[in-house]
Amino acid sequence: MNFYRRSDFTPDDERLLAAYDQEILALLGPGFRFPVRMRDWELRRVLAATAGLKPGARILDTGAFNTYLGLHLGRTSPAVTVSDLLWARAGKSALRRLGLAPAKSTEVGYLTWHRTMRKHGLAVRNIDLTRINLPDASFDCIISLSVIEHIPAIEQALAEMYRVLAPGGRLLITTDCSREPVPFNAGVRYFSEAELDRLFAPYPVTSPRNHPDFSPVNWCYGGKLAVVTSFVEITKPR
Repeated sequence: MNFYRRSDFTPDDERLLAAYDQEILALLGPGFRFPVRMRDWELRRVLAATAGLKPGARILDTGAFNTYLGLHLGRTSPAVTVSDLLWARAGKSALRRLGLAPAKSTEVGYLTWHRTMRKHGLAVRNIDLTRINLPDASFDCIISLSVIEHIPAIEQALAEMYRVLAPGGRLLITTDCSREPVPFNAGVRYFSEAELDRLFAPYPVTSPRNHPDFSPVNWCYGGKLAVVTSFVEITKPR
């Protein structure tokens, strides 16, 4: 389990993410006005972890609405699935469009996002991570970037993702960590380091280990909360 430290985020990382932006914007076309990434360090860790995937690897990107990592992955793999609770996402997007829910300047319309994914050959699936209706060993890589903190039944979701991961496959997870645990409320929670240790103890974690440094320079969310981000790689034995 690897925790964010500002000193580890290098100019090379910034340049690689800028190249990612250019790649995604070229695929989205001129005039696209929404952000194509929001969580820099976590995305950089996932990009590094997926760089060596074999062509044709079966990839599941979870919680993928309003994100574009799938487009990058789809350039080397024809078997990329992007998933979310799509009916809920579509409903909320419709409410925003009708002015019945607050607008979000960072969120593309659901239909635009869905059409874009399909245009570039990605499979788009409605998947509840606590009940994945797919066979065991369905994917070689599963990505859950800033997702698990939004799931009440997190242990069940982890068990399900691990179940559908093929032997030798990798589960890549990022989430938030605070000094003290903050229980699930209004759709989100913040894990303490001890909670994260317990949560991932049943799984073969293969990412490097450090400990969170809660100095303000390392806080995410623009330095407004004493929260740092973490990256966890789990590799399923063959």
